[in-house]
Amino acid sequence: MKKVILLFSLCFFLSSVLYAASKDPVAVLFQVKGKVEYTKNGRKWKKIRHSKFLFSGYQIRTGDDSSAKITIQESGKNLQLGASSHFDVIASGLQARKGKLSVRDSSSKLATGLMKRFTKSQTYTTVRRSLENKTGVNIDTARSISVTDEYPYLVWENPGSKYHFELKVGQQIQKIPATSGMIVRARISPFKGEKNFYINVLDNDKVVASLKPYQSRGVMKDHNLIWLGEAQKSDLNGKISTIKQAYGAESFMLGSLFEKQNMWVAAMDQYQKYLNENPDDIEMTPYLFRVYKRLKLEKVYKLGLLSWQKAMKE
Repeated sequence: MKKVILLFSLCFFLSSVLYAASKDPVAVLFQVKGKVEYTKNGRKWKKIRHSKFLFSGYQIRTGDDSSAKITIQESGKNLQLGASSHFDVIASGLQARKGKLSVRDSSSKLATGLMKRFTKSQTYTTVRRSLENKTGVNIDTARSISVTDEYPYLVWENPGSKYHFELKVGQQIQKIPATSGMIVRARISPFKGEKNFYINVLDNDKVVASLKPYQSRGVMKDHNLIWLGEAQKSDLNGKISTIKQAYGAESFMLGSLFEKQNMWVAAMDQYQKYLNENPDDIEMTPYLFRVYKRLKLEKVYKLGLLSWQKAMKE
């Protein structure tokens, strides 16, 4: 009898998991010169204009007088792809059909560090269905977010279109109006340093829910915002400039930089913009899901995941 119950429990657990195949990029191709193309299926070739993440199973080729650079995710090595080349992308790197690769200097610490973040995509494409429905009004968001003049936003999931909000940052209180969108977005007024923030959900003038402190290593903590100082902004802008020069003005790599800087809303915006403009890079979507989860945008995450699963099967 116990074995029957155990088997039933296992089957129930497995049926509560939604899974879509995902994999991490093998490399990123950038600094394209001339005609450089890729294919996912060996039949339809597409031109690479700026940069492109490469996955196992892809093929890449170059035309006459054409070239590109490639950074391998695992090793951080920089490779030069010459003219009239044809390579298969495999799990360990690139395999030649035609032409040769020359090894360049290792990529910068910045590029290597950002590439290393594009791992464990399967973690964000597997979701266990909740065994019980949540009731009532709830609110949550990222525990800590860095903001700047250029990226001054805080977001949280909208519990309903009838609710408006009260956001308190330090001693400053902002009224946030009701919205029909799934995400509530608040522009933070400038301040110096670090401040705790609090959110109340209001139905008319009655508080029906509040952002609760979270527990970290046995200690209850408030959520906080960090406004980057001048030195930090200067360093950030230098890194943004470096990435744009190497990978293009709207590179997916910028989102990775924002994640590393704890700028979760900026990362979300960057990933969303890039994926909307480059729908063929759908394999990179799980890293947007990672940001949704950090921002506690559970409904947005689950809807996005279902849409992604459907698209990946087509």
